[in-house]
Amino acid sequence: MRQNKTVYQQTITFRRWNSKSYSVFNSLKRAIRIGVLLMVYLRFANYTVVFAQETPDTSYQRIELDEIDIVSEHSETTSALSRVVAVITKAEIEQASVSSINELLEYASNIDIRQRGTSGIQADISIRGGTFDQSLVLLNGINISDPQTGHHQLNIPVDLSAIKRIEILKGPGAWKFGPGAFSGAINIITDIAKADYIEAGVDFGQYAYNKEKINSGFRLGNTAHILSGMYSSTKGYTENTDNRQATLYYMTKLHTKKGEASLQAGYSDKSFGANSFYTAKYPNQYEEVQTSFASVSYNARVKKIYFEPAAYFRMANDRFLLFRDAPGLYSNYHTTHVFGLKGTSTWFHNLNSITIVGIDSRTESIFSNSLGEVAEEPVYSPVNDTILLDHYHSRTTFSAFIGHKRYFSSLMVNAGLNVTYNSDIVSRVFFFPGIDLNYSFNKELSLFASVNKTMRMPTFTDLYYRGPNNTGNPALLPEEAMGYELGLKYISDVITGNAAVFYTQGKNLIDWVKNNVEDPWRTENYSTLNTLGAEASLKFNLYKMLPGQSFFKQVNVQYTHLDQQKPETDIISNYSLNYLRHRIDITVLHSVIKNVYVNWHFAYQDRNGQYEKIVKGQSLGLVDFEPFFTTDFKIYWEFKGWQASCSINNLFDVDYYDIGNVPQPGRWVRFGLFKKLHF
Repeated sequence: MRQNKTVYQQTITFRRWNSKSYSVFNSLKRAIRIGVLLMVYLRFANYTVVFAQETPDTSYQRIELDEIDIVSEHSETTSALSRVVAVITKAEIEQASVSSINELLEYASNIDIRQRGTSGIQADISIRGGTFDQSLVLLNGINISDPQTGHHQLNIPVDLSAIKRIEILKGPGAWKFGPGAFSGAINIITDIAKADYIEAGVDFGQYAYNKEKINSGFRLGNTAHILSGMYSSTKGYTENTDNRQATLYYMTKLHTKKGEASLQAGYSDKSFGANSFYTAKYPNQYEEVQTSFASVSYNARVKKIYFEPAAYFRMANDRFLLFRDAPGLYSNYHTTHVFGLKGTSTWFHNLNSITIVGIDSRTESIFSNSLGEVAEEPVYSPVNDTILLDHYHSRTTFSAFIGHKRYFSSLMVNAGLNVTYNSDIVSRVFFFPGIDLNYSFNKELSLFASVNKTMRMPTFTDLYYRGPNNTGNPALLPEEAMGYELGLKYISDVITGNAAVFYTQGKNLIDWVKNNVEDPWRTENYSTLNTLGAEASLKFNLYKMLPGQSFFKQVNVQYTHLDQQKPETDIISNYSLNYLRHRIDITVLHSVIKNVYVNWHFAYQDRNGQYEKIVKGQSLGLVDFEPFFTTDFKIYWEFKGWQASCSINNLFDVDYYDIGNVPQPGRWVRFGLFKKLHF
């Protein structure tokens, strides 16, 4: 909780309570009248707020406070959590030497971002050793995951400068968020205007890199608005790595006496040289992806129950050329549509008890010239009216869930059950139980544990893709897993830390595999694949730890270890077995002179597995992934709304691979200038 004025009286009223209800990890879900809300929030979030009295005055006095924020229950400042949730704050976003959401997520502990290209053009997300299809991505609590392929999960129509924070739930979360949250969930939360402002910036650097961005926030009566736009391009750091992208995003909120209505809409357009992205045998690939998204939601209160219905739509057009200089030889055109409806009700029984129930319906469909069954009524591609999309598939997932949170002195129990039906599996209904526990020894130290079951449906690419070097499998079964976790958390003004061990038992896990290097890739279900891991994170507030000095600000140290046990087989894996065995991240923030700061990020990665080394179309056999150490650096100056910066990624020009045969950039220098004006 953040408040802008000191309070000396016992009776308090607020000018506005800003609940940030779209935070999917928020246990409260809804604003409550302040007489109840203050007590409930302090109880459930375990915050310590002291209202002191100078004299024993028992008279009634009404004091108005400025607008305050409720931070999600799962934010980094709470100790009542039963899961590990990483939060990347607005300040950390501005300090990092990154130009995209993809690069930013690389800074989060146990998030493996396997980059393709640069500037956020494409990347695969892996949480705790999961594959790129196993993470759920949300924008202000709305599911924007791509049903065609996880390669497009990060086609997000928002620039970094418009993001308030990013919340990352690690481990299975199916009972809360549905079957897509197999290995974790990422919720991107945009800012909303508290006052009128406009901000703009430009970035430029090596390889003809340039980026222009502009954001505007304003209020009109009971409404708040944000409008954000971005364009970037580069000629690329090596052959066929040029790219261009643009985003446009709008969000508005309407506050009424009975509730709050929200609307958001966004558009993303990417085109890029896809050098060896999907196969190194044909490196001169090219791709264009346009993504549109919109959602509308409303929340309201009826006595002790809070309702939040929402509807959303997502459409994507994907054009892929295997041979950029010969488009007619082999090309894929895909158009996907997603329609979703969901509703959540939260019932506050008393200070110790909350029940939440909800339903979620999501329909995914694809028209394609290659993915799906033969269509009864083919359509022409929206991006090329000479291409007939003669394949089609559609499926609907329906989920219902119930959860209950109960406090017993220092113990918190949060249990739930999700029941899911998918039209592709007509013979079965899936049940996903889960339970999270948290025991608080004191206001700083707590022990947590969880057991959760989860599932993921195959993507359309898993099921149907056929190409010169890949073959899908329409008979794939859904992936299933049971996750276990045990850990400790410590939170104070000086040190924030957590340590956890986790174990995931997976069955029918999907991967692209082959028996011999000369075979094409094919999708298969593994019988079992178990992951054992441990992670630890410590954040030191050196400004408070070492008072009297102003040079050191903050140090963050993170370590992750993973080990996967697969069936005894000589099978070659393209994705799931190429996990990060060891990872160390160290971030150091310090000042140089007044208003000038330096942010360092040191990363060590040791990846398990092998890849087929291909040079000029010829296979050189299997080679191991080599461990590597990289350093990113950013120096920036801030003064009266201005920020000027110089960023250097891969400072020591290290050669490394996140994905086999896709080399990452060497040293890359960028400059930036940004200005924010308030009205």
